[in-house]
Amino acid sequence: MAASSRPARAPEREASLQLRRVQADAYLDLTRIQREIERRAAALLEAHGLRDVTPAQASALMVLFAEREPLRARTLATRLGLSEVTVGRFVHALHETGWVRRAPDPTDSRAMLVSPTAKAYRALPRFIQVSNALLDDAFAGFTPAEVEQVAKTTERLRRNIVGGPAPR
Repeated sequence: MAASSRPARAPEREASLQLRRVQADAYLDLTRIQREIERRAAALLEAHGLRDVTPAQASALMVLFAEREPLRARTLATRLGLSEVTVGRFVHALHETGWVRRAPDPTDSRAMLVSPTAKAYRALPRFIQVSNALLDDAFAGFTPAEVEQVAKTTERLRRNIVGGPAPR
């Protein structure tokens, strides 16, 4: 029997390579999941008559709904984990289409406060339906304990990549 031209791998190195493959697969799965969430969210928004709102803009609106008071654009950017420039574009587009109002911050003349309009509040049930449909699809068949574990694991990944606690 001829000797292989490749040296034998030490068991530790083999285990390390296997772990790296699992990590790479998990990372690729996360990117695929994010793309699919965006695609499904866009389709659901369209199906619910919310054609002029992108999935990212819908996320911004959901943060504004949850706050129940106007937010500075900077605070909205922090809550979304996005740049102020990106959120500024969202706010501009949402304002142009009547989903949010902008008003000067009475405590800081340089800042703008952003809040949902009456049009947005009328559409809130449809935004909730879209959100619930996405969550129902994503967590179908999961037990409450499994959902908790996914939340803990993704929070840990987020901290490793972004750093610090989740914006609230």
